[in-house]
Amino acid sequence: MEKLYGNKEEISQLFGVNIKTLNNDLTNMRRNPNFSPYVLRVSHKRTNVNVLGYEKYLQYKAENFTKGYL
Repeated sequence: MEKLYGNKEEISQLFGVNIKTLNNDLTNMRRNPNFSPYVLRVSHKRTNVNVLGYEKYLQYKAENFTKGYL
């Protein structure tokens, strides 16, 4: 069975991004209504991220970067 959610460390390793970059991405995801459901902030120290949701966010970010919107 595939994992649906991962903590920051797991997502960081899976996608090859450092924690600081991931934190910036998660902030942007929480501010965007299309991606906010993929970030579960369970407590002050615990955040779970949907693996497919983060992948969709990266695809969205890449598409908008190539279009010059970012």
